[in-house]
Amino acid sequence: MAQRVLSIDIREDVVCGVLLSLGPSGATIVSCSISAVANGAIEESVVEVVSHLDYKGEPCRISLGAENFYFRNLAFPFSDKRKIEKILAIELEESIAVDMDDVLVDSLVTGVKGSESTVVAAMVERELLQAKLDSLADLHIDPEIVAVSGVQTALLLSRNRPGEDFILLDAGCRRVTMFVMTQSRMRLIRTMVFDDGSRANFSMDKNSQLVSAKKPEKIEETLKGMCREIRHTLYALEDIDPSLPIYLTGPLAGVRENDQLIGEILGNAVTVCDFVGSSIKVGQESGLWRADIMSSALALGVRTGKKQVGFNFRKQEFARKVSFHKYTKNMPRLGIPAALLLLVTLGFLWNDYSIRQKNLESLKKQGEDIFSATLPEISRIVDPVQQLTIEIREMKKGMLGEATTQADLKVLDLMAELSVRIPKSINVHFIRMVADQNGILLRGLTDNFNSVDNLKKVLDRSDYFESVIINSANLATNSAGIRFELKLQLNRG
Repeated sequence: MAQRVLSIDIREDVVCGVLLSLGPSGATIVSCSISAVANGAIEESVVEVVSHLDYKGEPCRISLGAENFYFRNLAFPFSDKRKIEKILAIELEESIAVDMDDVLVDSLVTGVKGSESTVVAAMVERELLQAKLDSLADLHIDPEIVAVSGVQTALLLSRNRPGEDFILLDAGCRRVTMFVMTQSRMRLIRTMVFDDGSRANFSMDKNSQLVSAKKPEKIEETLKGMCREIRHTLYALEDIDPSLPIYLTGPLAGVRENDQLIGEILGNAVTVCDFVGSSIKVGQESGLWRADIMSSALALGVRTGKKQVGFNFRKQEFARKVSFHKYTKNMPRLGIPAALLLLVTLGFLWNDYSIRQKNLESLKKQGEDIFSATLPEISRIVDPVQQLTIEIREMKKGMLGEATTQADLKVLDLMAELSVRIPKSINVHFIRMVADQNGILLRGLTDNFNSVDNLKKVLDRSDYFESVIINSANLATNSAGIRFELKLQLNRG
C-alpha cells in the first residue's frame, strides 16, 4: 500500500513543498507548490505552500537552509555511531565560537577505513530550531525529520550514480552551498555568500516565481565572484580534482544562462539536477513541477531509513512526542481485553501484597522473639532495633567507663560514625581508607564536585573529627565521575 509523505524545503528566499505517494514501484509526485519569500516572511510562505497541497495530516519532513547550520569535518579512531555521538560535543567545543549548550549537534559518518572513520558534523542553534518547530506546530505540522537543505540531494545523486565523484552547487539568491562527493561519501559542506549588495543582487519574484537581478549587467561579475570562492575551496582540498562534474540546483539553477556561465567560468561540465525518471514520476494533477528548485524537497521526501542516511535534528528535547490519537479508533475493540488484563493484574498484585504482608508479620514476630531472648528483663517491646541499639550503646559506656575520650576510638567506631553520618542521597564509593592515631585518609569516587563538598559538610558536623580537608577532587580518568581524597583529623579532646 502506498504511503503519502509531505516534504517541505524552507530557505531564506523560497519555500518548496512536495506531497509524495511512496509505493513498492517508486514515488509519485501527487502535488507540489512553491512560494517566494518576500521581506523575510518565511512563515507566510510556508502557510501558502501547505494551503496549496492536499495535505491531510500525513507524515511530514522538513529541511532548513544550510545557512542556518555550522559544519565541521572530523576524524575518529573508531566508527561506532554511539561512541561518536558521546564524544562529538567535546571534539567540537574548541573549534566553534558558540557555546555547545546553545546548539544541537548531529553527525553523518562519511567514510570508514578499518577502525577509523570520517564524520561531517552539523550544528543548529536550539533557539532557532525551537522557533521553526513552533511555527510549524501552529499549522498542525509535526515533522518526523528536520534535515539540512541540499544534503539529501547530494546523497540521492550519489546513490543514483555509484562510484562517480561530483560537486553539487545549491545556489540561492544570496549564497551558494557546495557539497563535494568523493567515493560515494560526503567530503565537504560549505556555504558561501556571494551577494555583497554591489553586484547583480538576485531575487525571486513573488508572483511569477522566477529569479531576476536588479543589476542584470553585473550577472557575469556576480557569478565570477561566486566561482572564485568555489575554486579557492577546491584548491584547499589537495586530493580533489577541481574539474569534477557539477550538478546545479536551487533558485539560480532556474536561469538558463547561469548554468552555462558557471560552466564557462569554472571550466567544468554543469548539469541542472533532476530526479524525475523511471522510479520517480510526476502525477497528472500535481501542478507545475520545477526540478531546478524542488529537487531538495523531493530528495528528502524519498529518503528511506535503511538505504539512505542523513541528518535529523528531531532528537533530545526536540524529539517527537508520542501521540495516541491514531490508536483511538481501536479503543472499542481493545477495551474489553484491556479491562480483563487490568483485572487480572490487580488480582495478582493484591495476592502478592497479601503474601508479603504475612511474611512481614512473621519476620516481625521472629525479631521480637530474638529480642526477648536477648534482653528478657525488658517486657515492653516498641522498636526492637532501636531498643537494642540503645542497650548496646549503654553496655559500651559501662565497659569503657565515663572517662573515655576520642583518643580511645577504635577503627570500627570510626567506620560506624562514617556510615551514620553519610546520607544515602550522596552517591559515594570508597576505594581506600587509611587510619592512624592522628586521623583518617579516605579515597573514593562520587558523581560530581557538589557531592564532594556535601561529603565534607556532613563529616564536619561529627564530634569525632576536628577538621575535614579536601586534599584533591579531579575527574576520573578511567571511569565517569570524580575521584577525591579527604583527610579527617581526629578530635583528641
